[in-house]
Amino acid sequence: MIACALTAAAGFPAILRAQTGQAVRPLRASFDSLWWTEAVAREGLRRLGYRVEAPSVMTPAALYQTLAQGEGHYTMDIIMPSAEAAYQSVKDRVTLLGPAANPGSVAGYLIDKPTSEKYGIRSITNLRDPKLAALFADGSDRRARLIGPGAGWNDEKRVLADMKRLGLDDTVNVLVGEYAVMVADVIARYRAGKPVFFYAWYPNNATVEIMPGRDVVWLEEPQADPAMTYHGIAGCASGKPDCLTGWKPTTYYVGANTQWLSANKPAEKFLGALRFSLEDRVAQNQRMMKGEKSDRDIARHAAEWIARNQQLFDGWIASARA
Repeated sequence: MIACALTAAAGFPAILRAQTGQAVRPLRASFDSLWWTEAVAREGLRRLGYRVEAPSVMTPAALYQTLAQGEGHYTMDIIMPSAEAAYQSVKDRVTLLGPAANPGSVAGYLIDKPTSEKYGIRSITNLRDPKLAALFADGSDRRARLIGPGAGWNDEKRVLADMKRLGLDDTVNVLVGEYAVMVADVIARYRAGKPVFFYAWYPNNATVEIMPGRDVVWLEEPQADPAMTYHGIAGCASGKPDCLTGWKPTTYYVGANTQWLSANKPAEKFLGALRFSLEDRVAQNQRMMKGEKSDRDIARHAAEWIARNQQLFDGWIASARA
C-alpha cells in the first residue's frame, strides 16, 4: 500500500509535465483593448509548464474558424452577444469559459457633447431630422456620417438593421471598414472641433481618448427593450445615470478549442478562472493611448497587474495544478 502510494505521488508530476510540456498557440482579435489580459493568461500557462507561443492576430471572423480547426488554442476576445452568430457556427468545437469580464463594456451610438448640448440631441431618433443629421455630414452627402463597426464583426449588420428599423436610412450613412483607422479619424475630427457620430463601446481605443461624459455622450433609443439599460454609467445624453442605448451589456469570455481543453485540464481550469474588472481595463487602455502599446509595454502591464493581484493569481495557478 505504501509502495503504491509513493509510486502514485512520484508519478503525478511526470504526468502533469507530459500533459503541459507542449506548445500552446494563443490568438488575439485585431482590436487591442484586451491584449493585456491575454498576456496575463499566457504567463499563467507558462507557470503551469506550457510552452506558449507568441499570439497570432486576426480578424474575429478568422479567429473562430482558427479555434475550431485547432490551429489556435485559446483567445480572450469572445464578446457576447455580438459574437453569438459566429459562435453558433463553431460551438461544437469551441468552448466558452468564464466570463472573464462581466460587465465587459458599455456599447451604443455616441456624438460629441458640445453638439448634443447645443442642439438638444438626446436620442438616436432625433437624427431623423435632416437638419440635425446634416450637422454630422461630410462632403456633398448631407446625411449624417456614422462610423460603424469593423467589417466582418457582425455588428455592422446590426447597425445597418438599426438604421432601417428606426427610419434613419434617408438621413444616416453608415461607414464600415477598418475600425481602428476610422475611429482614429473620429478622434482627429473631434480634436479639430468638428461634430462626430460613431458606434463604440467603452472602453476602446476611441472612448478612452474622447471619454463618455467628458467629450462625448451616449444617444438613447427610447423604444428599446428596457433590459438594454445600463445603470450608473457616465455620459448619457439625457444626463441621467441610467441609459437605454439600445445595445445589450456585453460580456467577455475566453474561447478555446474543445478538443484541446479535454486533453489539458490544468489549462481549462486556469483559463476558466480568469477574471478582470472594467476599471482595470480602462486604466490599461488609457496607458496604451498614451503610447504604451508595444508588445513589451503590454507584457509589462500584465506583469504589473499580476503583482497587484498576486494572491488571486497564485490561487488560480494552485487550483489549476490541483
